[in-house]
Amino acid sequence: MNQLVTPRAPFSALSRELCDSIQAGILAYTYRGVRAYKCPFDLAIYTQLLSDLKPRTIVEFGSNMGGSALWLADTIESLGLHGTKIFTLDIIYMHEYEDPRIRFIQCDVGDIGRYMPRHIVDSWEKPILFIDDASHQYKHSLNILHFFDEVSSVGDYIIVEDGIISIMDAEEQYEGGPHRAIHEFIAKRGEEFLIDRKRCDYFGYNVTWNIDGYIQRVGR
Repeated sequence: MNQLVTPRAPFSALSRELCDSIQAGILAYTYRGVRAYKCPFDLAIYTQLLSDLKPRTIVEFGSNMGGSALWLADTIESLGLHGTKIFTLDIIYMHEYEDPRIRFIQCDVGDIGRYMPRHIVDSWEKPILFIDDASHQYKHSLNILHFFDEVSSVGDYIIVEDGIISIMDAEEQYEGGPHRAIHEFIAKRGEEFLIDRKRCDYFGYNVTWNIDGYIQRVGR
């Protein structure tokens, strides 16, 4: 795992044309009949990460219909990680199912602390996997990264989703989006956080929807 020392322009071995084709499939993808919106490359990378990290708590910002949370619950179970708690947060409840393994919580990522008081955060078992799959707006991704910084410990991990919008020329509508937030955050936090190139580049350089978005805390 190598540190990304300086910000740089987003790059992926995936072409814009191929991204558009893959995106059409992602938008149509369902898991057990529930919309999930996950890239097939990332489903594989997630599975390896879950197996290696063995998180005791997963905190997902951005539930949508709950398809990714359902996939996480089933995958965690298949890996024998019994007892891992999954919290999925969204400003609007959109899910249409109930699952005892998943706790749906209302949260506005513009004001996370209001919805996630410290006594709740302190109850989370470690290691923790955080997932930013919320609005993808620059300011919201940066808020989530700052929250991760505040509450995480060495070994905890965050996945910042959908930096691929930079490759798909959609940054303007997201004020720079996740990629801008990641690189501003990393530039300020020095060596405490590392971009995990092993995972970002597993299928080729940033062949992932989460470009430069697999990040681990390595210092405090």
